[in-house]
Amino acid sequence: MINNFEYRIFYEELRRLHKEYQRCESATLKQSISKDIELIEYALETI
Repeated sequence: MINNFEYRIFYEELRRLHKEYQRCESATLKQSISKDIELIEYALETI
């Protein structure tokens, strides 16, 4: 089981990626960031 500290790290990374996605103008980069966001969201759901 993952502890609270590790959960917070994933959550902070998710927030950072959402901000980066909003600032990004490149469709290719947005697609890559979107995939990263999906993976982290999945990881958080399985915790």
